[in-house]
Amino acid sequence: MAEHTVLFVDDEVNILKAVQRLLRNEPWQVLTASRGSEALEILENTPTQVVVTDQRMPEMSGVDLLAAIRTRHPDLVRMMLTGYTEMGVAVDAINRGEIYRLITKPWNDEELKAILRQAFDHFDLKNEIKRLNQVTREQNLKLQDMNRNLEGKVRERTKQVSEKHQELRIAYIQTIRALSEAVDAKDAYTRGHSERVGVYASKMGRELGLPRELIERVYISGLLHDVGKIGVRDAVITKPDRLTPEEYEEIKQHPEIGARILTPVNFLADVVECVRHHHEWYDGCERGYPMRLRGDQIPLPSRIILVADTVEAMTSDRPYRKGLDLDVVIRELHKYSGSQFDPTCVDAMLQLLEHEGEGFVRKEQKFDIHAFLEV
Repeated sequence: MAEHTVLFVDDEVNILKAVQRLLRNEPWQVLTASRGSEALEILENTPTQVVVTDQRMPEMSGVDLLAAIRTRHPDLVRMMLTGYTEMGVAVDAINRGEIYRLITKPWNDEELKAILRQAFDHFDLKNEIKRLNQVTREQNLKLQDMNRNLEGKVRERTKQVSEKHQELRIAYIQTIRALSEAVDAKDAYTRGHSERVGVYASKMGRELGLPRELIERVYISGLLHDVGKIGVRDAVITKPDRLTPEEYEEIKQHPEIGARILTPVNFLADVVECVRHHHEWYDGCERGYPMRLRGDQIPLPSRIILVADTVEAMTSDRPYRKGLDLDVVIRELHKYSGSQFDPTCVDAMLQLLEHEGEGFVRKEQKFDIHAFLEV
C-alpha cells in the first residue's frame, strides 16, 4: 500500500476519473467516493492522510462532510475543491471544517499536485511535532536524574520542536495566500493584486522600523484586505466602466464583509480590524469608510495597506487604462498626504520608490516567508 493516501469526494464521475488520470503516476494511493456516507465508510477502514471534497453533493454537503471528518478524524488534512465561491461556503469550510486549503475549479494540474504534496507534508509535520512533543515530555520527567550532557540533548529537542512550529506558521501563511488568490481570481486584471499589496505593505513596515511580529500582521492583512469581495457580485467586481452610485455603495461593503468572514477564525483575530478599516481616510472625511475614523483611530496596518493598495492599483493595467508612471504616482501621494493618507506612511513609500525605482512595483514579486522568519 502507498505510504500516502488521498480521498477525493465528488458526485461527478468525470471529475473523479480526471483526478485519477492526473495522479496515476504519483506515489500516492488515490481513493474516490461519490457521496459523503461512502467517504466516511472508506475513512473508517482505510488509513488516509488527505481528503478533498466538492461542496454540492446529494445527501450531505461538502461542508457537512468536512465537519464530520473533523470530529471523527481530526488529524486528517481537509480541503475543499469546488466551483462555488459564495461567502457562506468559504466561511463554513474554514470554521466548521477547519480546511487546509480552498481550491477552485477548474484547477491547474501542476498546482493541484503541488498542493497535495504540501498537504501530505503538513500531515507529516503535525505527526512529527506530536512525536517530538511526546519525547520532550518524557525527557522532562527524567531531567532530575540526567546529567549536564543530557540537558544539551533536551535543548536540541526543544529546538527541533520550535523549527517544526515555524514550518506550521509558514503553512498557515500559505493557506491565507491561497484564499487571497481565490478572491483575486474573480477578475483577470487583479490576479496577484493582494500578494503585491502584502509585499509592498511589508516593505513599508520595514522602512518604518516596525517589529517583526507587526510586519507579519501587516503582510497578512494586505493579503486578506479584499477577502470581502467574495460577497460582492462578479458583475460589479469585473465591470470595466465607472461604477454607478448604487454599485459603488455595494463595493464599499467589502471591508465589513471581510471582517465578518475573518472574525470567527481565532488565529486571525488581530487582522480583523486592519481589514475592516483599510479604506478609512486619514483626515476622517466622508469619503472614508466604513466608520469615518481619523488619524491614530485607524489601525496602523490599515493606514499602511491603503497606501500600498493605492500604489499597486495605480501602477497596474486596467481595462480602461494602462498602469501609471511612477512620477504620476508620486505626485498623487504628495497631493493626498495628510488627507487620504497618513503622511508617515507616504514618506515610507516615497523612500522605497526612491531607493528601488521601477523595481519596487515589478509584478512577479512574492513575500519570502522563509527568509522573513529566519531574520
